[in-house]
Amino acid sequence: MFPRILPALVATAVSFAFAHVATAAGPVTATIDLTTDQGKPCTITTTDPLGLHLGQGGTNLTASPATLSGEGCGTGSTGPKNPPTTPFILTPNPNPLVATVGLPFTVSWTLTGGKTPITCAGSFSGAPASAALSGWVQSASANIGTNTRTITPTAADIGNGTVGVSFTLAMTCSNADGSITSSALPITINPTAPADNCPAGRVTKAPSVYAGSYGLCYQSPANLCTTDGGQDNLTTFPIWIGRFRGTENGVARITPAAPPYLDFPGASGSGPSFQIKAGQYVSARFTVPLNLPVGKKGTFTKSAGNIQGSGWVQTNADMSISTACGDFDSASIPSTCKVTNAANDAPAIRWILGEDEAFKCRLEPGQTYYLNVRPNGCTATWCTIRIDD
Repeated sequence: MFPRILPALVATAVSFAFAHVATAAGPVTATIDLTTDQGKPCTITTTDPLGLHLGQGGTNLTASPATLSGEGCGTGSTGPKNPPTTPFILTPNPNPLVATVGLPFTVSWTLTGGKTPITCAGSFSGAPASAALSGWVQSASANIGTNTRTITPTAADIGNGTVGVSFTLAMTCSNADGSITSSALPITINPTAPADNCPAGRVTKAPSVYAGSYGLCYQSPANLCTTDGGQDNLTTFPIWIGRFRGTENGVARITPAAPPYLDFPGASGSGPSFQIKAGQYVSARFTVPLNLPVGKKGTFTKSAGNIQGSGWVQTNADMSISTACGDFDSASIPSTCKVTNAANDAPAIRWILGEDEAFKCRLEPGQTYYLNVRPNGCTATWCTIRIDD
């Protein structure tokens, strides 16, 4: 009984040539050259003319023994096409992908199939002419499963400018059978932040107010203060305003529990309290992401503090959004971007992106600012300030 080969091949064949040479001396070679309706060749060769013939009705082909070669055979020496599995997506960290010159970010993707070896190379579009992203565009071997690439952007990748730029990334993975390209991944790259040049009195870390925990408290009592100790940092916006009091399985917790925390405009209802003394101030640097829509609005509010206890007194506050650290009242600050002696639970600074609106502080996408806060009227050893967004 002869094995049947590839009915689909025969069914799709649109042309063939048959050569059969026989002698009385013994076996000879017989071949059939076929072309599929996709234009792919397949050659079938046998050394036994009795083992290669067309079946009844001329629609089936059997061979024994036989050798198959050519792209259209679907089996034998070349085998079926097996390119990397499509589709696949890129997953960035941080997400959304807002990077900074000189600081690494990572992108991961997963391939669920494909004939190895596989190589992947990145590409980008819409970037400045000087952009290279050499760590992204390089070709490197990839695995079936999860792949990760770490990239550190340079000043050239944003055109050596002083404001952030946005463009898109893509990844193409290839093997001998073909290639696939991911969907586009938006990226914003901001320039390296300049030196803060802050005046004296800046508080850089919230002090400890409970035994075993640290001073950013999202609600009293102590178990709702952050516990990441020395990483509490009031100089950067995400660590301060980029977290909030949340719950998981009915248990209160600080969300997100680990970096990356949320960049401007932060976590809605964040509301962390911290301790501060008269004559001190907090200044948190942030850059307005380019991927936020023009006209987006928000508010920073001086609220009642979460931290309660003997000697811990709530205080009013002065606040500003300025391009300078520790700047509360310079003539360069628009009146809508500062407030003096803000009391509890009243909007202190309302902001809007990229356009003018009455009573709102205009902020520009890609621009770096400082959220400055200091106590006003604090006479106790420690005073409590809480800022909500």
